Amino acid sequence: MLDRLSFVEDAVVLLSDQGRPIGTAPRLAVHTTHTPLHLAFSCYLFDADGRLLLTRRSLAKRTWPGVWTNSCCGHPLPGEDAPSAVRRRVAEELGVDIEELSLVLPDFRYRAVDAGGVVENELCPVWVGRVNGARLQPDADEVAEHAWVDWPDFVAAARATPQAFSPWSVLQAAELAERLDDAGRPAEAWADDGAGVPLESETVAAVQASVADELDGLTDAWQSWVPDVEVLPVDLPQWLAGLSTLGGKRFRPRLGHWGYVSVGGRRGVRHDTLVTAAAALELLHLFALVHDDVMDESGSRRGAPAAHVQAATWHREQGAAGRPEVFGRNLAILLGDLAHARADRLADTLPAALRSTWHELCLELIAGQRADLTGAAAGRRDREHAERIAQLKSGSYSVTRPLQLGALAGGASAGQRAVLDRYGRHVGRAFALRDDLLGLWGDPSVTGKPAGDDLADGKATVILALAGETLTGADVALLAEPVMDVPAVLAAFERAGIPQRVEELIATEVRAARDVLTDAPLTRAGVAGLHEMAAAIAWRRA
Repeated sequence: MLDRLSFVEDAVVLLSDQGRPIGTAPRLAVHTTHTPLHLAFSCYLFDADGRLLLTRRSLAKRTWPGVWTNSCCGHPLPGEDAPSAVRRRVAEELGVDIEELSLVLPDFRYRAVDAGGVVENELCPVWVGRVNGARLQPDADEVAEHAWVDWPDFVAAARATPQAFSPWSVLQAAELAERLDDAGRPAEAWADDGAGVPLESETVAAVQASVADELDGLTDAWQSWVPDVEVLPVDLPQWLAGLSTLGGKRFRPRLGHWGYVSVGGRRGVRHDTLVTAAAALELLHLFALVHDDVMDESGSRRGAPAAHVQAATWHREQGAAGRPEVFGRNLAILLGDLAHARADRLADTLPAALRSTWHELCLELIAGQRADLTGAAAGRRDREHAERIAQLKSGSYSVTRPLQLGALAGGASAGQRAVLDRYGRHVGRAFALRDDLLGLWGDPSVTGKPAGDDLADGKATVILALAGETLTGADVALLAEPVMDVPAVLAAFERAGIPQRVEELIATEVRAARDVLTDAPLTRAGVAGLHEMAAAIAWRRA
C-alpha cells in the first residue's frame, strides 16, 4: 500500500462543502489562514484495561504545539481507504498495531483556529481501536508525552477544562460520551467494521453522486436539442445541477438509509436500489422547492434567490424582451418540470413495490399543494384542515414515504413496515410543527428563506389554528385583518404562549415516536439511528 501511494505521500484530499472529493493538495501548503475543507480522521485507542491513550502534541508541531489530545490524528492519502489510513498513521506515530478498529462518528466535522491563525477545516470521521499498551513506541517528533487515563475521567476533564485539550478532541468527547461505555467500547448500534451495514455518510454520498450523474448525463442530449441558450448564463440542466449542491439537510435520503438499515439492509444490490430511490427523492424535492417558491412568490431559498427571482434578474441584466417577472416564473416552472422528469426516470428503474410507493408519494404532494392553495383562498384556518395539509406536504413526503422506500429496498416484513409507518407519522408531525415555528420565528440567515410569509398569506398552519382557539380580547381582531400585521400577530402569539404549546406538541410527538421503537422488530443500529433522526428533525434550526 505504501509503495503504491508513495507518489502522493503527504497530500490531503480536498472536499466540496457536501463532502465530495474535488482534488488534492500538499498537506503543509493546505493548512493556512484560509484552509479549505479536506478529509482527515481521529482515532481513540484503548488498552486491555479500557484506559484511553492521550498524547501531548510535540512542541515542534505547527498547530496546537504542546496541547493534549486524543491518541492519533491524520489524513488519508489520495486513493487510500480509511481503515488503512488509520492503521498506517498509528503505526508511524505510535509504533503499535491496532487490534480492533470501529468507526463510531462517521460524519464528524469541525473548524478551529490556532493561536497563530492557522485554520483546521476538516471532515474528520472518528475511529475507536484497541492496542497493546506495552508495545507503544511513540515518535518523539510527533508526541511529546503520553498518558493512559480512564475514559470517564477524560470526558469529565474535557467538559470542565476544554482549554487544556485540542478543540477537536473536546467536541469529539462530547459526542463519543453517548456512544462508548466506561471501557471505551462502542455500543453495537454505533460500531461498523467496514463490512456489512452501510454508513449514513456512505448512503448520502452515493445519493449525491447519483443525482450529479443523472444531471450530467442529460447535458449532451440537451445540447443536441437546443444548442443555443439566450438570456440565461447557463442552461436548465447546469442550473439544476448547481441548485442540487446548495446545502440542505438531506433528511429524505438519511431517513431512507435508516429505514433500510433498521430492517436489516446491508451493502450490495439492495443498497443500490435504496440509493436510486433516494436520488429520485432529492430530484423530486428540487421540483417541489422551485414550484413552491413560484406559488408562494418567495424571494429566497437556501440563502440564495429563488429560481423565479434569479431568472427575472438575468432577464433584466440582458435587457431582454418581455416582462422579467413573467419570464422568471415560466423558466422556474420549466426548471421544476425538468427535475420531476429526471426524478421519474430514476424511479422507473425501481422494483414494482417501490414504484407504487413513489407514485403515491407524488400524488400526495400534489394533493397537499392543491389543498393548501384552495384552503387559503377559501379562508380555512381550522386545525383539521391544517393538520391534513401538514401530513401530505411535510409528514408523508418528508418522513413516512422516505422511510417506506428504504424499508422496501431492504426487504422489510409487514411488521417492520407497520412500525416504521407509526414512527414516521409521529416524526412527520414533529417535522411539520417545527417547520411552522421556523416559518414564523426562524432566523432567515439560518433557514435560508424569509420568515412570516405563510402568516401574511393567511395559509393554514397548526399554529394559526391554535391561535384561533387561544387568542382573546383585542388580539382576536388581529387575525381578522385582510392583510395581517405580522409583527403584531407574532407578539399576540407570544403573549398567548403559542410557541411554548407548539414546543410541547413537538416533544410529545418525539416521545411517542421513540416509544414505538421500544422492543420493535428492528435492528439495534437502525433503532439508534432513528432515535437520532427524530431529535435532528424535531429540534433543527433550519
